[in-house]
Amino acid sequence: MSYPKPLSEKTIERLYHEAGISNEMQTYLHTLFAACANLYGALSLRDAWSLYQGITGAPKIRRKDLIAFSSIVRREKQPYYVFEIEELYTEEPHNELDRHIVSSELVSSGYGKLHLFYLLMENLDDRPYCLPDDLLSFANPVPIQEETDFLSFLGNLKSTADICKPKFGRSCPNENKGKKLSAFSFLNSEERFDLEYYKNRPGQLAELKKDCSGTEAEKTLRHFKRAENINPGAMTKHLEYILEELEEAGVCLTDKQLEKLLKLVSAFHNNSRLWGLSGWKPAELARMTLSRGLPAISFGSGLQKAFADGTMNKEELIEGIRKLGLDVIE
Repeated sequence: MSYPKPLSEKTIERLYHEAGISNEMQTYLHTLFAACANLYGALSLRDAWSLYQGITGAPKIRRKDLIAFSSIVRREKQPYYVFEIEELYTEEPHNELDRHIVSSELVSSGYGKLHLFYLLMENLDDRPYCLPDDLLSFANPVPIQEETDFLSFLGNLKSTADICKPKFGRSCPNENKGKKLSAFSFLNSEERFDLEYYKNRPGQLAELKKDCSGTEAEKTLRHFKRAENINPGAMTKHLEYILEELEEAGVCLTDKQLEKLLKLVSAFHNNSRLWGLSGWKPAELARMTLSRGLPAISFGSGLQKAFADGTMNKEELIEGIRKLGLDVIE
């Protein structure tokens, strides 16, 4: 079942009028749906209705108005989708309250277009959705200070290696030597392979180019942020991605820079409202489960390889992680 195509603005206006949804109600619900997409990544209409009932000072909206709006907004061009449950899970019976608001970041084109959505659903547990006082502000979210600091740090790193060592393929001369990561764009070996592979598929090629756009600092943070949102429990793996990306871009971290990176990764993780945690900050959840002991992480294959070949010092990394209040499973 394919997602419906957008309708004209005139037709949309007529549908809202026929459904009895006022301009004020439209504005509020557009804001609510965008905020839900940005804060939770994906959310059923049933849960959106429960959250709406807990919002202080919200205008009076009936459940049938929410359902009617969700049906019409599917035909608009928005930074989110509203999927019928049977469009997501073919064996599920149709139910209007089981429609899902899904961020466009979780939807791609072609085969496997919903794989990021399914990954997020697999990583969610049964904790209740967080309802912050500023929920509606997430319709137009502002980067938290920890994200701004992280981007600034990445942007000021310099590519200093003579040779870039890709994860796949041969090493090559560093064309960006001496430049800051805020001053150049860079495609790693995996991205170059994907762009070549999909060169005859316009839709997927355009998406890939967009995902690889921006400076190396912006792209690295964007990919890390998405991974954190979808699977907050794999922070070590996400750190591993950053280290591998920096190495391929020709960055040789000093011990001081590595320590700073670890602190920034931890601060970003602990203070971000993450999709995989139902909009909660890890720091909030940690305070609620403090009596259960320190959260523990283990090293993936990429970091194990770096330890083996001497690229990174295992003892120093473990010491830095434990200073951040995390335990390490060796």
